[in-house]
Amino acid sequence: MAKISIVIPAYNIASLIGQTLESVVRNKADVDIIVVDDASTDNTCEVVEQYIQVHQNIRLLRSETNTGPGVARNRALALVDSEYCLFHDADDLLGEDAINTVLPLMDSTGVDVAAFRYSVLRTADEIPGEMPPVDKNIWDGVLGDRESAIVELDEAAQFLVTINYPWNKIIRTSFIRSTNWQFSTARINEDILPHWAAYMNAGRFLAINTSLTTHRLVPGREQHTNTFDERRLEMFKALEDTEKLFAENRIFRAKYYPVFVIFKAGLLEWVNRQIRQDLRSLFREYASYSYRHFTDEDFDRVYRINPGIALGSYRTKHSHR
Repeated sequence: MAKISIVIPAYNIASLIGQTLESVVRNKADVDIIVVDDASTDNTCEVVEQYIQVHQNIRLLRSETNTGPGVARNRALALVDSEYCLFHDADDLLGEDAINTVLPLMDSTGVDVAAFRYSVLRTADEIPGEMPPVDKNIWDGVLGDRESAIVELDEAAQFLVTINYPWNKIIRTSFIRSTNWQFSTARINEDILPHWAAYMNAGRFLAINTSLTTHRLVPGREQHTNTFDERRLEMFKALEDTEKLFAENRIFRAKYYPVFVIFKAGLLEWVNRQIRQDLRSLFREYASYSYRHFTDEDFDRVYRINPGIALGSYRTKHSHR
């Protein structure tokens, strides 16, 4: 049994997955690497198989039909028997010392969730830059100049509204099993659910104030982050799956639901600005329906934090009645 499993969903990523695998295997640690090919039509599998011939700790799962990254990750998760798990993307680059930086700290502190800073690479020939301001400001405000810290979520709930990426978190597998933690089956924003589930179920987490992975935004390549056609409407399934966390746990709802409303408002505003023109009416109809869980009490609680978002959420809820 390996110390950590790194799960990598892959779809038509032959041109980049080799570099990603190179970055992962450079981590000289006890690592199990699971690549889940989501029915690629290019030679992604052939590239992965070349690496398997050299690295015995890589295995490849093939899907007969394309189901999206959430389903692919959940499929691999069912096979994980390592102590820890990291969900990496097939076009990102893991830092060479990432695993050996994080795991000893998780072992010594006993935390179930560790998060770390990341960099962003926007063109192939530039130096990776800092993460977006929304995340940088939160990390700087909570961590300051500390190298790492145990963060209590009740004291730093703003971490919930950092961009909901899965690849800057390492999670204890027994915690995943005990909390029924998983990805949404939505094809877009499938990582909202595990992001909120990880932080809220853990209650406290280790924050490491060093960039340990690089997110590549590849010009000219279609990525889910930049998808604003009909597929983007699946975000409402991802949001609904996350709403269930609050419906099933009154403590989560009491503590964190206003923060979720603020997060959702920001996400909807961002998509509304960019979604294809002919889909805007349908998008706004779906948005209105997504606020059916938003009560008058929720309005009052959000209003005390951000009056503008409370009023905007109220208007959205009632816009298609």
